[in-house]
Amino acid sequence: MPHRRLPNTAATVLRALKAARDTWKNSRPADRAITNDQWAKLDDENPDSLLSRLIKESTDVSLALAAQAPVTAALSQTSARLAMFVSHFHQVLDLGIVRGLFAPGARSYYGRDIAATAIPDLSTQDAVIEAAEKVVSGEAARAAAESAGVPRWDGNPDGGTIPHVPMSHPTAAEVAALLTVLADLQNKSQSAQTKTDLEREDVTRLYPEAHALAVDICDTVEFFHRKDPDASSRRAKCARWGVVYIYDDGETQTTTANGATLTNTPGK
Repeated sequence: MPHRRLPNTAATVLRALKAARDTWKNSRPADRAITNDQWAKLDDENPDSLLSRLIKESTDVSLALAAQAPVTAALSQTSARLAMFVSHFHQVLDLGIVRGLFAPGARSYYGRDIAATAIPDLSTQDAVIEAAEKVVSGEAARAAAESAGVPRWDGNPDGGTIPHVPMSHPTAAEVAALLTVLADLQNKSQSAQTKTDLEREDVTRLYPEAHALAVDICDTVEFFHRKDPDASSRRAKCARWGVVYIYDDGETQTTTANGATLTNTPGK
């Protein structure tokens, strides 16, 4: 036996109110199942009507999300790229140590144990940033410590010193440049998220009144059509006004203002 499902989210409330608005416009006065007071809250020619305000605020949320999306994507991509650079930096460092190009103790400049066999943790954005900052500061510290040359550590029997060898592929400067880009994107992402949150708060403030109106309209519409002897016909008429019915298999049916029936089956 089909049963009514009342709107219980911002999206379903908005959908129900729009359906009632459209059906009012397409109905003869005698067939209008809602009251004039209810219609006044749906009238889209009045920018101050409840539905007009809800549509505006919902649109503002969509626009804020659209503006936020590319920033979020760029932030994710830059974070992944920085993680790759840091990973490559430490891999090149380790290979250089194996070849005798760098002293084993060089790892300590970048926050690693001198006998470390694994690169730093890069599993989160915060971890990536921390490791990248250590690359930048560590390379500067190593350059300062080795400015006068360093004792040979490559096994050459002549001994002596060799000059400081800066890291490359990538360089610390390349890591620093990506850090700057990432910091800028983090600020932009935070600003975009704040904008989205504020727009959502505007919808949240309107939701209780809009939800109450949608439920009231559902009750009014079903009462208006209560004397229709055919249950299927009665549900179809009510569905045109935004009332949603659930069938035993979870299927829902709604009817558009022009009378078309829309069916939604879970999993399809």
